[in-house]
Amino acid sequence: MQPIDYEFDDDMDEEEPLSNTSLDGTYVCDNCGEEIVIPLDIAAGRDQEYVEDCPVCCSPSVIHVQIDNDGDVQVWAEAEQDRY
Repeated sequence: MQPIDYEFDDDMDEEEPLSNTSLDGTYVCDNCGEEIVIPLDIAAGRDQEYVEDCPVCCSPSVIHVQIDNDGDVQVWAEAEQDRY
């Protein structure tokens, strides 16, 4: 994934964008195994966690997005609930 051109202020949790680049991330649905492409809301902060239904199988997943100080992005998902 390409680095994001963002500047983080260590004294505040808010970011100031240096560019208006639209980025996508991908994760693999824990239920159906499909690779899902999602838009990244980089204005939401460095560490994000939210629930989103898979557009293929409709199972809810907890989506995690982390942006490090270099602008590298990691996206992964896990099942919202245990299936057992």
